[in-house]
Amino acid sequence: MNLPARGRAAGKVILLREHAVVYGRPALAAGLALGLEVEVHAEDGPARVESETPGDERLARLVADAAAAVGLPAHGFVVRVRSKLPAGAGLGSSAALSVALLRALARAAGRTLGRDEELELGRRLEAIFHGHPSGIDPAAAALGTCFRFVRGEPPAITPLRPARPLPLVIALGDRPRSTGAAVTGLRARWEKDRDEYERLFDEVAAVVEEGARAAEGGDLARLGEAFDQNQELLRALGVSAPEVERLVAAARVSGALGAKLTGGGAGGAAIALAAEPERLSAMLEAQRIRTIVVRVGAAEEAA
Repeated sequence: MNLPARGRAAGKVILLREHAVVYGRPALAAGLALGLEVEVHAEDGPARVESETPGDERLARLVADAAAAVGLPAHGFVVRVRSKLPAGAGLGSSAALSVALLRALARAAGRTLGRDEELELGRRLEAIFHGHPSGIDPAAAALGTCFRFVRGEPPAITPLRPARPLPLVIALGDRPRSTGAAVTGLRARWEKDRDEYERLFDEVAAVVEEGARAAEGGDLARLGEAFDQNQELLRALGVSAPEVERLVAAARVSGALGAKLTGGGAGGAAIALAAEPERLSAMLEAQRIRTIVVRVGAAEEAA
Protein backbone atom coordinates (compact mmCIF):
# COMPACT_ATOMS: atom_id res chain seq x y z
CA MET A 1 0.00 0.00 0.00
CA ASN A 2 1.06 3.57 -0.69
CA LEU A 3 0.75 5.11 2.77
CA PRO A 4 0.03 7.61 4.15
CA ALA A 5 -2.87 8.45 1.85
CA ARG A 6 -5.48 11.18 2.07
CA GLY A 7 -8.97 11.79 0.76
CA ARG A 8 -11.39 14.67 1.05
CA ALA A 9 -15.08 15.08 0.25
CA ALA A 10 -17.61 17.89 0.47
CA GLY A 11 -20.63 18.29 2.67
CA LYS A 12 -23.93 19.06 0.99
CA VAL A 13 -27.13 21.02 1.08
CA ILE A 14 -30.27 20.17 -0.83
CA LEU A 15 -31.34 23.48 -2.34
CA LEU A 16 -34.70 22.25 -3.62
CA ARG A 17 -36.64 18.97 -3.71
CA GLU A 18 -36.29 16.84 -0.52
CA HIS A 19 -37.96 13.42 -0.86
CA ALA A 20 -39.55 13.98 -4.29
CA VAL A 21 -36.27 12.82 -5.88
CA VAL A 22 -36.98 9.31 -4.57
CA TYR A 23 -40.15 9.37 -6.68
CA GLY A 24 -38.38 10.32 -9.91
CA ARG A 25 -38.50 14.11 -9.71
CA PRO A 26 -35.46 16.38 -10.15
CA ALA A 27 -33.52 17.99 -7.32
CA LEU A 28 -31.04 20.81 -6.96
CA ALA A 29 -28.11 20.23 -4.63
CA ALA A 30 -24.76 21.77 -3.84
CA GLY A 31 -21.50 20.60 -2.35
CA LEU A 32 -19.99 22.67 0.45
CA ALA A 33 -16.46 23.89 0.94
CA LEU A 34 -17.14 22.68 4.47
CA GLY A 35 -16.22 19.02 4.35
CA LEU A 36 -14.47 15.98 5.77
CA GLU A 37 -10.93 14.62 5.45
CA VAL A 38 -9.60 11.11 5.92
CA GLU A 39 -5.98 10.09 6.43
CA VAL A 40 -4.88 6.47 6.19
CA HIS A 41 -1.66 5.51 8.00
CA ALA A 42 0.19 2.22 8.32
CA GLU A 43 -0.50 0.26 11.51
CA ASP A 44 -0.21 -3.44 12.32
CA GLY A 45 -3.35 -5.44 12.88
CA PRO A 46 -6.95 -5.16 11.66
CA ALA A 47 -7.97 -1.84 10.17
CA ARG A 48 -9.54 0.53 12.63
CA VAL A 49 -11.05 4.02 12.66
CA GLU A 50 -10.27 7.00 14.85
CA SER A 51 -13.23 9.38 14.66
CA GLU A 52 -15.63 11.49 16.70
CA THR A 53 -18.12 8.59 16.73
CA PRO A 54 -16.15 5.72 18.26
CA GLY A 55 -17.97 2.46 18.75
CA ASP A 56 -20.19 2.80 15.68
CA GLU A 57 -20.12 -0.75 14.35
CA ARG A 58 -20.99 0.51 10.87
CA LEU A 59 -17.54 2.10 10.58
CA ALA A 60 -15.84 -1.31 10.57
CA ARG A 61 -18.09 -2.47 7.75
CA LEU A 62 -17.51 0.79 5.86
CA VAL A 63 -13.74 0.35 6.00
CA ALA A 64 -13.93 -3.31 4.98
CA ASP A 65 -16.27 -2.62 2.05
CA ALA A 66 -14.30 0.42 0.86
CA ALA A 67 -11.03 -1.51 1.01
CA ALA A 68 -12.54 -4.44 -0.92
CA ALA A 69 -13.90 -2.03 -3.55
CA VAL A 70 -10.37 -0.90 -4.43
CA GLY A 71 -8.72 -4.29 -3.97
CA LEU A 72 -7.13 -3.88 -0.55
CA PRO A 73 -7.27 -6.12 2.54
CA ALA A 74 -8.88 -4.60 5.62
CA HIS A 75 -5.77 -4.73 7.77
CA GLY A 76 -2.45 -2.99 8.17
CA PHE A 77 -3.78 0.55 8.49
CA VAL A 78 -5.65 3.04 10.67
CA VAL A 79 -8.18 5.57 9.36
CA ARG A 80 -8.19 9.02 10.97
CA VAL A 81 -11.23 11.21 10.33
CA ARG A 82 -11.38 14.99 10.64
CA SER A 83 -14.78 16.54 9.96
CA LYS A 84 -16.13 20.08 9.95
CA LEU A 85 -19.64 18.78 9.33
CA PRO A 86 -22.04 18.54 12.28
CA ALA A 87 -23.37 14.99 12.46
CA GLY A 88 -27.09 14.40 12.24
CA ALA A 89 -27.86 17.78 10.65
CA GLY A 90 -28.61 16.57 7.12
CA LEU A 91 -25.39 18.03 5.68
CA GLY A 92 -24.16 14.76 4.18
CA SER A 93 -21.58 13.71 6.76
CA SER A 94 -22.00 9.97 6.12
CA ALA A 95 -21.72 10.40 2.35
CA ALA A 96 -18.69 12.64 2.77
CA LEU A 97 -17.05 10.02 4.98
CA SER A 98 -17.82 7.30 2.43
CA VAL A 99 -16.36 9.25 -0.50
CA ALA A 100 -13.34 10.60 1.39
CA LEU A 101 -12.45 7.10 2.63
CA LEU A 102 -12.91 5.65 -0.84
CA ARG A 103 -10.59 8.28 -2.30
CA ALA A 104 -7.93 7.73 0.36
CA LEU A 105 -7.96 3.95 -0.03
CA ALA A 106 -7.93 4.20 -3.83
CA ARG A 107 -4.78 6.31 -3.56
CA ALA A 108 -3.31 3.79 -1.15
CA ALA A 109 -3.99 1.09 -3.74
CA GLY A 110 -2.48 3.18 -6.53
CA ARG A 111 -5.83 3.46 -8.31
CA THR A 112 -7.58 6.36 -10.01
CA LEU A 113 -11.36 6.10 -9.93
CA GLY A 114 -13.45 7.53 -12.76
CA ARG A 115 -16.37 9.78 -11.89
CA ASP A 116 -19.10 7.22 -12.57
CA GLU A 117 -17.27 4.49 -10.63
CA GLU A 118 -16.68 6.83 -7.70
CA LEU A 119 -20.34 7.87 -7.62
CA GLU A 120 -21.59 4.29 -7.77
CA LEU A 121 -19.19 3.06 -5.09
CA GLY A 122 -19.98 6.10 -2.94
CA ARG A 123 -23.69 5.33 -3.13
CA ARG A 124 -23.06 1.68 -2.25
CA LEU A 125 -21.00 2.68 0.79
CA GLU A 126 -23.52 5.30 1.95
CA ALA A 127 -26.16 2.55 1.96
CA ILE A 128 -24.39 1.16 5.03
CA PHE A 129 -25.75 4.20 6.89
CA HIS A 130 -29.01 4.92 5.07
CA GLY A 131 -30.33 1.71 3.51
CA HIS A 132 -31.48 2.75 0.03
CA PRO A 133 -30.14 6.26 -0.65
CA SER A 134 -30.99 8.13 -3.85
CA GLY A 135 -27.33 8.84 -4.56
CA ILE A 136 -27.62 12.61 -4.32
CA ASP A 137 -25.48 12.89 -1.16
CA PRO A 138 -22.42 11.03 -2.50
CA ALA A 139 -22.79 12.99 -5.76
CA ALA A 140 -22.51 16.25 -3.80
CA ALA A 141 -19.66 14.82 -1.72
CA ALA A 142 -17.73 13.84 -4.83
CA LEU A 143 -18.51 16.79 -7.11
CA GLY A 144 -18.45 19.64 -4.59
CA THR A 145 -20.44 21.91 -6.93
CA CYS A 146 -24.05 22.84 -7.72
CA PHE A 147 -25.96 20.37 -9.87
CA ARG A 148 -29.34 19.09 -10.99
CA PHE A 149 -30.00 15.45 -10.09
CA VAL A 150 -32.54 12.90 -11.29
CA ARG A 151 -32.44 9.45 -9.75
CA GLY A 152 -31.73 6.56 -12.11
CA GLU A 153 -29.29 3.82 -13.06
CA PRO A 154 -27.05 5.72 -13.46
CA PRO A 155 -28.47 9.00 -12.14
CA ALA A 156 -28.70 11.98 -14.49
CA ILE A 157 -26.41 14.71 -13.16
CA THR A 158 -26.04 18.05 -14.93
CA PRO A 159 -24.22 21.17 -13.71
CA LEU A 160 -26.18 24.07 -12.29
CA ARG A 161 -24.33 27.33 -12.86
CA PRO A 162 -25.65 30.15 -10.68
CA ALA A 163 -25.06 33.59 -12.15
CA ARG A 164 -23.57 34.56 -8.79
CA PRO A 165 -22.68 32.70 -5.60
CA LEU A 166 -25.74 31.77 -3.55
CA PRO A 167 -25.41 33.19 0.00
CA LEU A 168 -26.91 30.74 2.49
CA VAL A 169 -27.24 30.53 6.23
CA ILE A 170 -27.56 27.02 7.63
CA ALA A 171 -29.57 27.09 10.86
CA LEU A 172 -28.87 24.05 13.05
CA GLY A 173 -31.49 22.54 15.32
CA ASP A 174 -30.83 20.90 18.66
CA ARG A 175 -32.59 17.70 17.68
CA PRO A 176 -30.91 15.37 15.15
CA ARG A 177 -33.04 14.61 12.11
CA SER A 178 -34.83 11.28 11.73
CA THR A 179 -34.49 10.54 8.03
CA GLY A 180 -35.71 6.98 8.36
CA ALA A 181 -38.93 8.01 10.08
CA ALA A 182 -39.58 10.75 7.50
CA VAL A 183 -38.96 8.43 4.54
CA THR A 184 -41.00 5.54 5.96
CA GLY A 185 -43.92 7.77 6.91
CA LEU A 186 -44.02 9.43 3.50
CA ARG A 187 -43.94 6.06 1.74
CA ALA A 188 -46.93 4.87 3.79
CA ARG A 189 -48.90 8.02 2.99
CA TRP A 190 -48.01 7.77 -0.71
CA GLU A 191 -49.17 4.16 -0.88
CA LYS A 192 -52.46 5.14 0.74
CA ASP A 193 -53.19 8.09 -1.58
CA ARG A 194 -50.91 7.95 -4.59
CA ASP A 195 -52.84 10.43 -6.73
CA GLU A 196 -52.60 13.17 -4.13
CA TYR A 197 -48.93 12.62 -3.38
CA GLU A 198 -47.97 12.33 -7.04
CA ARG A 199 -49.67 15.71 -7.53
CA LEU A 200 -47.59 17.16 -4.70
CA PHE A 201 -44.40 15.67 -6.17
CA ASP A 202 -45.24 17.27 -9.52
CA GLU A 203 -45.62 20.62 -7.76
CA VAL A 204 -42.22 20.12 -6.13
CA ALA A 205 -40.73 19.39 -9.58
CA ALA A 206 -42.18 22.64 -10.95
CA VAL A 207 -40.68 24.59 -8.04
CA VAL A 208 -37.29 22.94 -8.67
CA GLU A 209 -37.31 24.05 -12.30
CA GLU A 210 -38.36 27.57 -11.35
CA GLY A 211 -35.60 27.69 -8.74
CA ALA A 212 -33.00 26.49 -11.26
CA ARG A 213 -33.96 29.29 -13.67
CA ALA A 214 -33.81 31.84 -10.86
CA ALA A 215 -30.36 30.67 -9.72
CA GLU A 216 -28.92 30.68 -13.22
CA GLY A 217 -30.47 34.09 -13.85
CA GLY A 218 -29.05 35.55 -10.64
CA ASP A 219 -32.53 36.35 -9.28
CA LEU A 220 -32.14 35.76 -5.53
CA ALA A 221 -35.61 37.11 -4.71
CA ARG A 222 -37.26 34.60 -7.04
CA LEU A 223 -35.06 31.79 -5.72
CA GLY A 224 -36.10 32.75 -2.19
CA GLU A 225 -39.74 32.42 -3.23
CA ALA A 226 -38.95 28.94 -4.54
CA PHE A 227 -37.44 28.06 -1.15
CA ASP A 228 -40.65 29.15 0.58
CA GLN A 229 -42.86 27.28 -1.89
CA ASN A 230 -40.77 24.13 -1.47
CA GLN A 231 -41.11 24.36 2.31
CA GLU A 232 -44.90 24.65 2.03
CA LEU A 233 -44.96 21.51 -0.09
CA LEU A 234 -42.65 19.67 2.31
CA ARG A 235 -45.05 20.54 5.09
CA ALA A 236 -47.95 19.20 3.00
CA LEU A 237 -45.96 16.00 2.41
CA GLY A 238 -45.61 15.61 6.19
CA VAL A 239 -41.80 15.60 6.34
CA SER A 240 -41.22 18.84 8.21
CA ALA A 241 -41.13 19.10 12.01
CA PRO A 242 -41.90 21.71 14.69
CA GLU A 243 -38.21 22.47 15.20
CA VAL A 244 -37.66 22.98 11.48
CA GLU A 245 -40.72 25.24 11.32
CA ARG A 246 -39.27 27.27 14.20
CA LEU A 247 -35.95 27.69 12.38
CA VAL A 248 -37.66 28.62 9.12
CA ALA A 249 -39.93 31.16 10.82
CA ALA A 250 -37.02 32.73 12.70
CA ALA A 251 -35.03 33.08 9.48
CA ARG A 252 -37.92 34.70 7.62
CA VAL A 253 -38.69 37.17 10.42
CA SER A 254 -34.98 38.05 10.54
CA GLY A 255 -34.90 39.03 6.87
CA ALA A 256 -34.27 35.84 4.88
CA LEU A 257 -35.34 35.92 1.23
CA GLY A 258 -36.64 32.39 1.70
CA ALA A 259 -36.07 29.42 3.99
CA LYS A 260 -36.70 25.68 4.04
CA LEU A 261 -35.54 22.46 5.62
CA THR A 262 -32.54 20.69 4.18
CA GLY A 263 -31.80 16.98 4.36
CA GLY A 264 -34.18 14.20 5.28
CA GLY A 265 -36.44 16.29 7.50
CA ALA A 266 -38.12 15.52 10.84
CA GLY A 267 -35.47 17.64 12.54
CA GLY A 268 -31.92 18.60 11.65
CA ALA A 269 -31.36 21.89 9.87
CA ALA A 270 -32.87 24.59 7.72
CA ILE A 271 -31.27 26.73 5.03
CA ALA A 272 -32.06 30.37 4.42
CA LEU A 273 -31.19 32.49 1.40
CA ALA A 274 -30.05 35.96 2.43
CA ALA A 275 -28.79 39.09 0.69
CA GLU A 276 -26.67 39.75 3.80
CA PRO A 277 -25.94 36.29 5.23
CA GLU A 278 -23.58 37.46 7.97
CA ARG A 279 -26.25 39.84 9.28
CA LEU A 280 -28.90 37.11 9.21
CA SER A 281 -26.50 34.74 10.96
CA ALA A 282 -25.88 37.26 13.74
CA MET A 283 -29.62 37.81 14.23
CA LEU A 284 -30.24 34.06 14.51
CA GLU A 285 -27.28 33.55 16.83
CA ALA A 286 -28.79 36.24 19.08
CA GLN A 287 -31.82 33.93 19.32
CA ARG A 288 -29.49 31.07 20.38
CA ILE A 289 -29.74 29.35 17.01
CA ARG A 290 -26.42 27.95 15.81
CA THR A 291 -25.58 28.92 12.24
CA ILE A 292 -23.07 28.35 9.47
CA VAL A 293 -22.66 30.85 6.61
CA VAL A 294 -21.82 29.33 3.23
CA ARG A 295 -21.76 30.45 -0.39
CA VAL A 296 -22.41 27.81 -3.01
CA GLY A 297 -21.75 28.05 -6.70
CA ALA A 298 -18.58 29.96 -5.77
CA ALA A 299 -14.92 29.37 -6.44
CA GLU A 300 -14.50 28.14 -2.85
CA GLU A 301 -16.46 24.96 -3.59
CA ALA A 302 -14.20 21.95 -3.60
CA ALA A 303 -14.43 18.25 -3.09
